Amino acid sequence: MAQKPRVVITGLGAVAPNGIGKDAYWEGLLKGRSGIRHITHFDASQFPSRIAGEVSDFQPSAYIKRQPVKRMSRVSQFAVAAAKMALDDSGLQVASENARRVGVCFGASAGKGEIFESDHLAFLERGVRGIHPLTVTQFVSHGVSSQVAVELELGGICGSLATGCTSGLDALYWGHTQICLGRAAAIVVGGAEALLSPFAFGAVCAAGVLSQRNDAPEKASRPFELHRDGLVLSEGAGAVILETLEHAQQRDADIYAEVLGYANAREGDDPVRCDLSGADMARVMEIALYQAQLPKSHIDYINAHGVGLRDYDMAETMAIKTVFGRQAFHIPVSSIKSMIGQPFAAGGSLQVVASSLTLRHGYIPPTINYDTPDPSCDLDYVPNRTRAARVRALLIHAHGTGGTDSALVLGTLDARRG
Repeated sequence: MAQKPRVVITGLGAVAPNGIGKDAYWEGLLKGRSGIRHITHFDASQFPSRIAGEVSDFQPSAYIKRQPVKRMSRVSQFAVAAAKMALDDSGLQVASENARRVGVCFGASAGKGEIFESDHLAFLERGVRGIHPLTVTQFVSHGVSSQVAVELELGGICGSLATGCTSGLDALYWGHTQICLGRAAAIVVGGAEALLSPFAFGAVCAAGVLSQRNDAPEKASRPFELHRDGLVLSEGAGAVILETLEHAQQRDADIYAEVLGYANAREGDDPVRCDLSGADMARVMEIALYQAQLPKSHIDYINAHGVGLRDYDMAETMAIKTVFGRQAFHIPVSSIKSMIGQPFAAGGSLQVVASSLTLRHGYIPPTINYDTPDPSCDLDYVPNRTRAARVRALLIHAHGTGGTDSALVLGTLDARRG
């Protein structure tokens, strides 16, 4: 049996509330800069939560050339921008002779979150004649991947995922699988989200999961901390370029990380709450580590889901302790969502971008707003300050509403050597 090819990450792109572009995003994380503010996209005065992680100063025309910007949904604009950044960062040149060997896969919860405030109002006023003919191409979640393919002029395999908060990790491994099967030489994978419109935001509000710390937005997202009161909804996109190690080395590409292992599974019967034992989260982490063929002792850092929901944070902490035993107390664990909020489908991809930069530079982003420890969350959460560390292998965990869990193991090219 032929040996499975090694798949690596060679390009990064980020559109986040605390920085646009990998360098600005990374700087924001290292400085512990929060991107959480009072909502400005719409009048949120009647909502119980009035804060979010908005992406400000975003200029879509800087990235979108082939189509009128005004026809493209905000989530697609984010995805295209992140994808172009990642492709440019990778140095991979796409031309007519290789375009059909470069694929795309993005995760998104919805193709056009603002459809209810724009197209639906026009429909109520004018009926079907009020709907733009291209609305359907924006509304479906697959429209995001399609827009990326069109803008980057890619003709290879094109997929899309809508698995909630695990979408970014799931899309990455979908791309990994296509490359291993020989269906693509390289794939642009990522996640994007733009749900900061009145109806979409209101729907999340109605679930009762949002922080109401409206008087101090930058302090609102506080994963694992005793006084956390919920997550902060945000928006953005993350993207990476995947290709085989052989392909990357042939073109002398700069390699950030190797994809070592992945797992996905579902837990329980409750669509919102999770099992406090963390048993199913632990199972997914165990499988990802097994697939990575990496001893648990080699994991130097965990980039946690950590959204600030009391049960989610407790369950994730229990899962880590179940998997790693006493070692768990010596592994740095941090949540970048303390700074960027929870951008649902984009969260996992932005975790991957941050983790790839951790492997490159040897710095672990902090969990900010960590003021009072919670006795039920008793690990090393890298509180408030960036930490220098030798990181050769790490675990990324994401948990989605509906009970889906995904875990991804990344490492340097020599991570398995110990």
